[in-house]
Amino acid sequence: MPILHAPVRILGCGSPLMGDDGVGLKVIEALKKTELEGLEGLDIADAGVCGLDLLNLLDGASKVIIVDAILTGSRKGSIHLIEGRDLITGTEPHTLVSVHDLTITDVLRIGEQVQSLPEIVVIGIEIGELATEISRDISPEVLGAVDESIRLIRKEVSSLL
Repeated sequence: MPILHAPVRILGCGSPLMGDDGVGLKVIEALKKTELEGLEGLDIADAGVCGLDLLNLLDGASKVIIVDAILTGSRKGSIHLIEGRDLITGTEPHTLVSVHDLTITDVLRIGEQVQSLPEIVVIGIEIGELATEISRDISPEVLGAVDESIRLIRKEVSSLL
């Protein structure tokens, strides 16, 4: 039985103690203050640092939007909208480097071998560099991507709900 029950899920990944890496959680926090919170057919959840536990959060969904901090070498605060299928097949033009032990790509490739995966979209927010010290602060450039991420999420779910 899935942990979450709605067919559409928005999952924020990150660590609130590692600076900009917590941006996925900031997006979730902001989403919970919008009209999307409590909408039937939609779950909005904190997925932590997106290890293999992420697979449990995908179970039973038809579409999942994952928001996470990424390192691609792009401008800090830039947003990348990436199809999960492109990550699995390796056709994504960016080399995504997650700030977690396992990348979302790793988890999806493992998941494809052990379960049926839903449609997945990743909203990756460029953080520029890994945090080296514990901090709850998110840089202004990265924080500035939260509103645009919410706009993209609304667009992704508008035709589904």
